[in-house]
Amino acid sequence: MKKLIISMLVFGNILLFATENNMNTRQLNWLNDLETLVKLDTQKEDTLAGRDMNANGIRDDVEAYVKKKYKNDSFQKSIFLKAAQKIQTIITLPKNASVKEHFILDKELLSYYTCRDYILYRQDEKNIDQEMLNKTLFKGKVLNTDERLQAYIEHKKKLPVNYADMTSEELKKEKNSCLAMYYTFEKKEAPTTVSLSSK
Repeated sequence: MKKLIISMLVFGNILLFATENNMNTRQLNWLNDLETLVKLDTQKEDTLAGRDMNANGIRDDVEAYVKKKYKNDSFQKSIFLKAAQKIQTIITLPKNASVKEHFILDKELLSYYTCRDYILYRQDEKNIDQEMLNKTLFKGKVLNTDERLQAYIEHKKKLPVNYADMTSEELKKEKNSCLAMYYTFEKKEAPTTVSLSSK
């Protein structure tokens, strides 16, 4: 009987020790997880760059917003994700970035917006006013802090006046390039060329 009691006490102690050990391991894992999260969250949402956990050049909150809003419209989703990436690059440019860098990035950003608007008007989009408002809402989402908005304004100040004016040949090239991109989403073959007057 004594042996049984001693055996039970020893086994109980081993079990208790194992349980405590297991609890300590779990607690330690929890602390490690917390420390990892804190380290990963070095860029808070209110910093200029914000969080970009998948390192694709698009802030996580903006990416989630675009994917949710345009989940049934792959063309607009693609356009706005590209635009978000471009704006992120623009507002995080180093202070000594050249005017040429600003100019090139702004041209690329403008071409995304122009292409989207061109396609919507070409299709005689019934809710065109709402679609134009959606573009403004998108910009508001991307530039949603004073620091981000100010960085974008400073970028705009560096650009030459009326640089966006395009020659008719450049405009035609932009339209064809836009249509080619759009038709890849529609899985159709794009028209070989469009005239300036065509929609």
